[in-house]
Amino acid sequence: MIDATTVSRRQELAAFLRVRRDTLQPQHVGLAEEPRRHVPGLRREEVAERAGISTTWYTWLEQGREINMSQDVLEKIGHALRMEAHEIQFMQRLRSDTAPLAHIVDPQVPDVLRGLVETHKAAPAYIATPRFDLLVWNSFLGEFFNYDAASEPLARNILYRLFFDRSRRKLYADWEDAARRTVAAFRHTYSMYLGDKHFEDLLRLMRADSNFERMWQMYEVAAPGLPPFLIRHDTIGLCELTTVQASLSIAPGCYLCVFECKRLS
Repeated sequence: MIDATTVSRRQELAAFLRVRRDTLQPQHVGLAEEPRRHVPGLRREEVAERAGISTTWYTWLEQGREINMSQDVLEKIGHALRMEAHEIQFMQRLRSDTAPLAHIVDPQVPDVLRGLVETHKAAPAYIATPRFDLLVWNSFLGEFFNYDAASEPLARNILYRLFFDRSRRKLYADWEDAARRTVAAFRHTYSMYLGDKHFEDLLRLMRADSNFERMWQMYEVAAPGLPPFLIRHDTIGLCELTTVQASLSIAPGCYLCVFECKRLS
């Protein structure tokens, strides 16, 4: 009997493929434009032909059916849909038999590592779980993004604050872009923890927000790390923040993030 996590993975992959196919125009893959085309993007048979598989198999994959599909075939489908490497890896994880990771809510951060982050003065820095919950941060980050160690756990979640803290709309020079990229990064991580109670609880809460739900339905997947983004700070002014991230061994998925801050005004 197929477990619920496997079904959810297949449904996630099916929806991802449908959205990617709908958004890819014929001219993007060298096909001639048709004046009366009745689908928004590519046809299923066009994707199947480009991937070298049968249309039936590809259709079943988009329907989330129980079929055997090798990682190599998924890679060919990814290339047919002009996906980047991290998007192909996202698909392959969803079709993997590997059990999802279990999220550790409050991993122990060594005192030495905690001290390094908290005393870093050059720019904002933090340690977070894969669910984007802050574990440790310095005063620079607290000032920039208004984090308080005494606040409730959700108030220390990057994703939650981005959508439910209205002050974030003024902080980011382009909130829409920052929000979309953060949602895409969360989906990348979510694929490794799909079915985990803590991830599912957060996702259920986030989907109550109409903006998050709109971006979640875009099925965008971001590679680890973020490109530079701009914020407008009340006292510092307009700044460009560039992030550097590194994985930590304190618990699966935990990472260190250090910003480089460049003042623009």
